[in-house]
Amino acid sequence: GVVSCGSTGRDPGHRGGGGGRAPPPPPLSREGRGVTSGLSREEGGVTSGLSREERGVTSGLFREGVKSGLRDGARAYQAARDLLLRLPPRLGGERLQSPGESASEAAVRVATKLESGVLAIQGPPGAGKTFTAAQMICALVRAGRKVGITANSHKVIRNLLDKVVELAGRSGLAIQCLHKVPDKQQNVPGIRFETSNEKALAAIGTSCQVVAGTAWLWSRPDAFEAVDTLFVDEAAQMSLANVLAVSQAGRALVLLGDPQQLEQPIQGSHPEGTDVSALEHLLGGAATIGNEQGLFLEQTWRLHPEICSFTSELFYESRLHCRAGLERQIVKSAGRIRGAGLRFLPVPHEGNQNSSPEEADAIVRLVEDTLAAHATWVDRDGREHDLTLEDILIIAPYNSQVFEIQRRLPQARVGTVDKFQGQEAAIVLYSVTTSSHADAPRGMEFLYSLNRLNVAVSRAKCVCVLIASPAIFEPACRTPRQMQLANAYCRYRELATELAQFS
Repeated sequence: GVVSCGSTGRDPGHRGGGGGRAPPPPPLSREGRGVTSGLSREEGGVTSGLSREERGVTSGLFREGVKSGLRDGARAYQAARDLLLRLPPRLGGERLQSPGESASEAAVRVATKLESGVLAIQGPPGAGKTFTAAQMICALVRAGRKVGITANSHKVIRNLLDKVVELAGRSGLAIQCLHKVPDKQQNVPGIRFETSNEKALAAIGTSCQVVAGTAWLWSRPDAFEAVDTLFVDEAAQMSLANVLAVSQAGRALVLLGDPQQLEQPIQGSHPEGTDVSALEHLLGGAATIGNEQGLFLEQTWRLHPEICSFTSELFYESRLHCRAGLERQIVKSAGRIRGAGLRFLPVPHEGNQNSSPEEADAIVRLVEDTLAAHATWVDRDGREHDLTLEDILIIAPYNSQVFEIQRRLPQARVGTVDKFQGQEAAIVLYSVTTSSHADAPRGMEFLYSLNRLNVAVSRAKCVCVLIASPAIFEPACRTPRQMQLANAYCRYRELATELAQFS
């Protein structure tokens, strides 16, 4: 639900090394206010063609008192201006992506060319978004640039910092990062931890080349243009309002994420139009980012071609492709789950809403059948591995169903879609749980969510098994939107091989 969060003056994000999510930042600083003032008549006219909700992006900010800042000719808030107006990245005449160049290669090449403005990078499942961002950051550090990193949670920030340190070590680049955290932690090689905002900002360009923190750090008045480039990780989960608040910290802004995966969590109220995520705003309703607007990481390093084909068609306008070698990823077994691709296990039941003992029992039998068959799986390099319980990911849309399965399989990797974004396994079992569309406790939008189906299926390297009541594929759609939602499930059913029911 929607809650109103006030400012407490300190970052109450993740504690003690966990993955907690920080609340929205405090109001815009004096420098940060006025993101939209000073727009020329031509620039202001860009908003006239937007929908009522999109026009609210600027009108809402004005209502909040955002009335000072940009003046004609001033470019101190170029990133915010360009983000609002959906302008392409400013690369000084450099081509965004050359023919034959991968999006990841292009991102690293143009990293040091982005002097101001916004570069958006959409990273589908397994496309190497974190790897690409870390390469870009290393390139910027080599060029003597100051880099900032932000995200909604400290867990996401730390994941990117770890990758930066790893890649820097491989290439012999001397790098020192700082992570501003709410509670003191033990330093690790390449990463210092600091609890003081003032000390964290003072370290930029002196003792550290890369500084990271949540929006509470970067929206402070003393963070104004503290870095050359600010990276916003999981920008599809950060509201446009919050990204505007932190954009003042850097002359250039790099947005990383994927609006086709999990949407932003609702944690506060924003002016009309600014509650969409920053990447959703840039895409303007499209499934993938335009070639002039940003970069689309077009290769997955995870999905078998049969899984990639479904994911690409349904969620990415057929722009996502497999890296060579992924066709080798298969499960070798005499059990029910073998080979590669999409599978469907029908489990008839009625009246279930957020838990299904029938599906939980079927999952137990699938897992036991697979492990008893002494199955193996082959990775993209052709190496064969014993298939263990760790190689099976079990996903459900509701916590009640998660608990239902955990009681039966306490050692298994079980959780909701939200828990497993960013993770992967040889086999994914997805328990739809609800008996029919009429039983959905949160309505069709949640049960048939395209984002959640995308994330669940795309965790699988070799095989994804959808465990569901057959009635799930027979919803009574009353609107075009409901037809769109149901179509994804029906398309899955068309492409999937049906597994025989347990007797």
